[in-house]
Amino acid sequence: MGAVRMAIMNQSDSTVDQQRVRSVAQDLSEADLIQFCSGIFPDEPLYQRFANEARFGLSRVLPVLSSFDTAQLDVLEVGAGSCILAAYLASKNMRMTALEPLGPEFGFFTDLQNRTLDFCRRKSIPLDLIRKTGEQLDVRSRFDVAFTINALEHMRDPLLAIDNMVASLRSGGVLVAHCPNYTVPFDSHFNVLLLTRSKPINEWLYRAKIARYPSVWKELNFIRYIDVRRHLDARDLAVAFNTSAMRDSVARLLDDPLFAQRMPLPVRAIGGILRYTGLARALSLVPARFQSPMEVLVKKA
Repeated sequence: MGAVRMAIMNQSDSTVDQQRVRSVAQDLSEADLIQFCSGIFPDEPLYQRFANEARFGLSRVLPVLSSFDTAQLDVLEVGAGSCILAAYLASKNMRMTALEPLGPEFGFFTDLQNRTLDFCRRKSIPLDLIRKTGEQLDVRSRFDVAFTINALEHMRDPLLAIDNMVASLRSGGVLVAHCPNYTVPFDSHFNVLLLTRSKPINEWLYRAKIARYPSVWKELNFIRYIDVRRHLDARDLAVAFNTSAMRDSVARLLDDPLFAQRMPLPVRAIGGILRYTGLARALSLVPARFQSPMEVLVKKA
């Protein structure tokens, strides 16, 4: 992630204050986020899972956040879900805006989000929550950092959402977008190999699994690297794809038990083989087109 961040940041004429970066990095941490969550949720598997997902989200945006002065940082999260990560960052004096429409397919977030927002009220943590989709975002030149973690694949028009997030950035602002790349024919929501990009064919093939969460399946859009790449190139933006995203995902299979238990046994087995043979490191050599998940950083001029 650091190399990708530098590919973006080095295009700026300004030099990052290294002492400030170290200070920010010490103040924000995954362990601190989990401690923060302990004040919100009971020790139950469902809550642990989403606290863990917030921890993962922090790991993806922390390098970029650490490049800014947090005392003056305005941050946007699109697809905030439970709002755990947004609340944590707000507790660190970032001016946080969370965008989350909370559609019917994600009704299970309601209790999680309510508890998080109630905690913010009790602790006087300022968090601005907007009930809109990424496609409806209409803010201009307000944020220093915008990010979306595993949400673009749930949007009707993810490329429009990307455009809106870029438009919401100030000059010099950075967008971090992390999501599956369906160039690789695997869907992690249902843990199925996809036969072509045809939703009707796959829906018939995996109808038993999909019947459990039909609304989630209905709104998946099978976003691909090439779609994002062409879209951003046409807008002449400073773009860098993180070619360590797949390697990091394999590492997570072995280092994150809560994540690993949601993956099918063959996926875990492949991850273990790659890790223990040393081949996992070679995944950074895989072209961005075939990296899944994919992660892109965009710097606004």
